[in-house]
Amino acid sequence: MTRRERMRAAFAHRESDRVPRGELCIGSGLANRLLGKDYPDDYQHFDRDLAVRNLLGIDFVNLGDWPADDLGLDGNGYRRFRSVYGEEYAMKGRAKMVVRPPIADIADAASYPVPDIGRVSGSLVRRFAEETELFVMAQIGGPVSMLDEMFGMEDYLVYCLTNPAEILTIGERVMEFEVAKAELFIDSGAEAILMADDIAFNSGCFLPPATMRKIAYPLYREAVRAIKRHRDVPVVFHSDGDLRLCLGEILDCGFDGLHSLQPSAGMDIATVKREYGDRLCLFGNIDLDWVMTQASPEEVARVTRSTIDIAAPGGGYVLATCNTLIDAIPEANALAMYRA
Repeated sequence: MTRRERMRAAFAHRESDRVPRGELCIGSGLANRLLGKDYPDDYQHFDRDLAVRNLLGIDFVNLGDWPADDLGLDGNGYRRFRSVYGEEYAMKGRAKMVVRPPIADIADAASYPVPDIGRVSGSLVRRFAEETELFVMAQIGGPVSMLDEMFGMEDYLVYCLTNPAEILTIGERVMEFEVAKAELFIDSGAEAILMADDIAFNSGCFLPPATMRKIAYPLYREAVRAIKRHRDVPVVFHSDGDLRLCLGEILDCGFDGLHSLQPSAGMDIATVKREYGDRLCLFGNIDLDWVMTQASPEEVARVTRSTIDIAAPGGGYVLATCNTLIDAIPEANALAMYRA
């Protein structure tokens, strides 16, 4: 089977010649060490990203587009940017610090404009679709993570409780933009859409269930419907953390797949497979806290084989870590996982 055929089979809950496999992202440092080359440190780089996926025998690539204007150095020597969503932020190493939100007063939410879809290009999606054999998935944001990034987590969480109507207004406009991105990516060759919206930590959701029902689930539902009206492609939901108490509501929003399944947050692959595996294509579950980063290659291979034995029967499983192949992973462990 081809790489694309394996991924299509997984979404259709059919077994293929081997379990499909892949990562939402592979850290540039790890990729360069695996390849023995010094590719640029860009988040996305065509030659590097293709070469490392070929080396590991990966079946899909996940791509996105996050436009931002470079505003130069600030008074502390940090590089400052303005995102397409309107917030200004400074980068201290890889840490992002919001220094100016997109609106000065949350009460002015009605003045927040839909971000400019003209800033987004589908060129990298198109290139991977046309020049490689990889199944192409394209990433959009969700109404929790994107607003969290726009306002900073503390202010965002407070606003969800004190100004839910205003948060919903901004969320609706952000999701109008994210759906437009999805349509552009699909027209450029993407065969699936990933909505990345981290909503939980290891002990459950950031927000109370009633708040999620006001400012998140309705926007998920409408976004999935709008994407599928444009073209009926699979839509995958990503979140780290413990989703056990909200997984049924996420599923009811119409998603076709679920990524992360973080085992250190209680996401047991056997339980999720038993309860939801007939309706969701499952991605992930290989632990990053210990297994991939600190265990031996032999332990990595054992855990990988065990996870496949549990999740792959009947189809509907894509082997992946529970987030991404981060730079902290030893090369031997990345190779052990994918060779297993």
